[in-house]
Amino acid sequence: MDRLESLGNALSQITMYDIKSMVNQAKNVVFNVSEMEGKVREATNDEPWGASSTLMQEIAQGTFNFQNFNEIMPAIYSRFMEKEARQWRQIYKALQLLEYLIKNGSERVVDDARSHIATIKMLRNFYYVDEKGKDQGINGTTNAI
Repeated sequence: MDRLESLGNALSQITMYDIKSMVNQAKNVVFNVSEMEGKVREATNDEPWGASSTLMQEIAQGTFNFQNFNEIMPAIYSRFMEKEARQWRQIYKALQLLEYLIKNGSERVVDDARSHIATIKMLRNFYYVDEKGKDQGINGTTNAI
């Protein structure tokens, strides 16, 4: 009975955040997403709060490694290009992460961002009004550019 009770106690301690984290980890394994790309996805998720400074620092440190750099930067640009306007929060967080990496990552981040300047400038025209009538383009992404 002790094992059953301890299992019950362990399960009662699991939060929705824990379950969501486990689901995301399982998705990363199934879709063959690298660790760094998974961190970029986590930092640019659709949650209403920002990425932790610890996570952003881990990603910034990853830009000093050639292989990680080549996983991080395309993951950021895919957030700009592959998301719909209603997913504005992910686009905004990708811009915030890019800004953080420019300031704290390797010098290659600056060079890479310059080579993708057309993609970044395209976001100046971002426009999305949510179901409550709030213009998220003005309040979100365009302020970050």
